Amino acid sequence: MSPSGCVGTYICEDGTPAATWFELAANGDVIDQATQCPGDPPPTQTTQTPVDIPGEVLAAFKKVPLPESTINVQPPGGETLVNLPTILSTAAERTQIPVHLGKVNLDITLEVWPSQFVWHHGDATTQTTTTPGKPWTKGADTADLITHTYTKTAEGLQLSVDTTWAAQFKVAGQGDWRPVDGTVTIGGTPVTVAVLEAKPQLVR
Repeated sequence: MSPSGCVGTYICEDGTPAATWFELAANGDVIDQATQCPGDPPPTQTTQTPVDIPGEVLAAFKKVPLPESTINVQPPGGETLVNLPTILSTAAERTQIPVHLGKVNLDITLEVWPSQFVWHHGDATTQTTTTPGKPWTKGADTADLITHTYTKTAEGLQLSVDTTWAAQFKVAGQGDWRPVDGTVTIGGTPVTVAVLEAKPQLVR
């Protein structure tokens, strides 16, 4: 195990971050610390309370409010057409969230970003992407669009997108980021869409 220069950034021989344990006084102050790699014995137990910092960060990540992804559908207006691509997109951006870990009286910054999107088309099919898509605009490169083509007419289809968030964190006053070992998935509110059949119309 080798240190990378600051608290909480030890790297194990297998390349994974070491768990950092803090020993706490009764008032919550940190009085000692230890790191643990896979295969290492657990820190020596004392009358104080050792706390797994990465575990506490993951628990905090699961509780912080994350934005729900709203699905955008084109054509707009709740109607699309059979055998023509329906364009799907959402808005989700990388953001930083300040968090206080009460058990160790430690301030950290969580940086979260969308790592995966699961699109529910309403016709018992789904697709998974790593990008949020974008609305179609005139002259846009259609290769960058996320689409789904319906093969039959339908009423009242429920379309939605679930967003999976990944994260990293750093301790206040430290410069190194560490990965959070886990993700959080937020389900999106569905919108209702009808799939219609285009009817030919004679135009003079």
